[in-house]
Amino acid sequence: MSNFDDDHEEESFFVSMTDIMVGLLFIFILIIMYFAIQAKIDQQTIEEQKKEIGQLKILIPEDGISYSILTNYQRRIADQQKNLLRWIKAHLENNGIEGVQLVEEQGVIRLPEGVLFDSGEFQFEDGSAAEETARSIARALESILECSVLKKNGQPFKFLDECKDNFYHNKNVGFVQAIYVEGHTDSIPIQSALRDDPNITSNLKLSARRSTNTFETMTDESPVLLKFHGPIPGEMDLRFEPVLASSSYGEWRPVASNKTKEGRRSNRRIDLRLVMYVPPNIGAMKQLADLVGGASKTGLYGE
Repeated sequence: MSNFDDDHEEESFFVSMTDIMVGLLFIFILIIMYFAIQAKIDQQTIEEQKKEIGQLKILIPEDGISYSILTNYQRRIADQQKNLLRWIKAHLENNGIEGVQLVEEQGVIRLPEGVLFDSGEFQFEDGSAAEETARSIARALESILECSVLKKNGQPFKFLDECKDNFYHNKNVGFVQAIYVEGHTDSIPIQSALRDDPNITSNLKLSARRSTNTFETMTDESPVLLKFHGPIPGEMDLRFEPVLASSSYGEWRPVASNKTKEGRRSNRRIDLRLVMYVPPNIGAMKQLADLVGGASKTGLYGE
């Protein structure tokens, strides 16, 4: 009886060891398979990245320097911004509006004191030169921007094929993100409420009224401006918001010293700040290309 028990225990021991060894072998095989699959995935990723990097190189003939397609596109966006700013300024000057200043490096069309408002003013008199100037700005934006903005659904407001022969073309395939109608003042405090509006008791409120009155006059003249949209980066995908917006800064963004009469006059102004959409990476650039007609059709990748 004793020998039988010993044999049974020994047999059970070997069975247990066999099960353990089989289990360990199975786990070992799974680990090897995991690392093999992971190595294959990593190799595929590396090959895809190499392929994409190879595709992102393009030669810029003008200077002979090799740029990535993304960098090249960003340069084209900057060129389109310059085009738009210069076209707007020329359009206004051709319509007899003098004193308009261009600050290219900031993306700004500057309307100094006297072009729209004199010191202390914030309203347009019906039929005044200032009101006509605001309406002329609206007409300029309506004519010039239609090839460089999008619709609410992200499609081009005017198809790029239609814009090829336009004077205000968009061969650079660059799109406006926003145009801010900015109100600014000097730093001299408002001593008492303005006669035409007792609620305006600060420079910030004064600049806000100037900005919103300009915005409302422009959109009254050209309601289509409210349909112009620009791309805005979202958490996952692009979204599209109206291009035209109103903002006010009061005395807080001077362009000259407020210690002199000339400096204060320079600070009393309306700025039109034109902001372009610049894709932060190649994925965002591809997404934009797909929305506006595809890379090959738009030439967005330098094709």
